[in-house]
Amino acid sequence: MRIWGTAKLITTLAPALLLAGVAVFGAAGAAAEMSKPLPAKDCQRLRLALEGNLPFGPGFRRLTVQFPKNTQDIEGHVCRLLTMGTGAHMEGYGIASLKDMSTKVRGALTAAGLAATPEMAQFAETSKHGREVFALYKDNAMCVTTIVVGVVPGAVPAADAVKDGKVSLSKLKPHQREWWISIDCFTLPPKAQVEALIEDVQGTAGDALPKTESSSEFDLPEDPTGVEGLK
Repeated sequence: MRIWGTAKLITTLAPALLLAGVAVFGAAGAAAEMSKPLPAKDCQRLRLALEGNLPFGPGFRRLTVQFPKNTQDIEGHVCRLLTMGTGAHMEGYGIASLKDMSTKVRGALTAAGLAATPEMAQFAETSKHGREVFALYKDNAMCVTTIVVGVVPGAVPAADAVKDGKVSLSKLKPHQREWWISIDCFTLPPKAQVEALIEDVQGTAGDALPKTESSSEFDLPEDPTGVEGLK
């Protein structure tokens, strides 16, 4: 299996992708795209593998997402697999924390043939505010997964779920928690082209996922018995 680039390039690229929220690069003007989404048949195969191996009900929607607007008019796309739902639909069956969800999603992707590598480990990000990012690799393509858990907009937490202005998700009812999972898959561009665009990508921002609020405590407990409704 051929790994793309060098450790130095990956180290520089990782924070750029995590900041941008979408992992894709393209060429400017009339030049050919520098990075393309995972082929439709491969993305569909991955979608079916996820839906067949994950224990929750909501399926994944398959989208082709454009690279965000930037100063050099860079164009490109990723194949995005997106699902969302409340805890009432996505918890249980071994999912009672952000760590559990990450393990389940990673396992489904691994079963589909993707693998963790030292280079992909540079893309890992875990946030105490309920956001986790990781990347897996296969055949010169990579998939960047972002998982977010937060409070359903408009949900009114019980008094014991709020302390010092922060909401503890473990004390909410399952239907008051929402989960978002986005998986962006794309082929990797040549090293030199990526290096030329890193500065632009670092200046971009935006994500299909909701923004977490610093006033909320988004860690679910590691002990399943600590989650209401999952006892």
